[in-house]
Amino acid sequence: MIVAVILARSTKADRTRRDIVAAAVDVWAADNSASLGTVADRAGVGRTTVNRYFADRAQLIAAVDEECRARYASAVAQSRPTEGTGLEALLRMCTELIQLGSVLGLVFADNALVDPDTWYDDEDDPLGSAISRGYQDGSLAQDLPGDWVGTVVWTTLFAAHLVVASGSRTWHEAASLLTRTLTSGIAAPGA
Repeated sequence: MIVAVILARSTKADRTRRDIVAAAVDVWAADNSASLGTVADRAGVGRTTVNRYFADRAQLIAAVDEECRARYASAVAQSRPTEGTGLEALLRMCTELIQLGSVLGLVFADNALVDPDTWYDDEDDPLGSAISRGYQDGSLAQDLPGDWVGTVVWTTLFAAHLVVASGSRTWHEAASLLTRTLTSGIAAPGA
């Protein structure tokens, strides 16, 4: 009986913590200077509850970074980054990443609270691996430097995020526009 009570409390505590982190992702994606009180309101808890789980803003930011990293990794895994040509992998990756919404809002914000460059080492970066594979399999234009291609991919993803966030396009429409833009810009002729 005592074990069941402890597990129930633990499960509720885990759920509350997840709710606070999810609320912080959504709130800070729109305004990364928003207060912990605003995060608490979005999570449906009091400010003292937020402080019970996170002693300060820095601890909550660290948890938000961890959550964003997990969502990003999940989206990348969903894209099957090792299948097909490098270009196909990049396009699938972008299609999955567009759906991250608030995570992209945090990544692309002025004074961003999270930095995807810290989420992978160079040797296990799926985007970099897809670009390298694209050069090897001939699906990416050989005359475009890898850092340029990576920047074009992120910039186009930013554009897609902006039109989805503004409500002017659905993520499906943005994915189609992104695919067309990247295919026209970085693909090898005939790829």
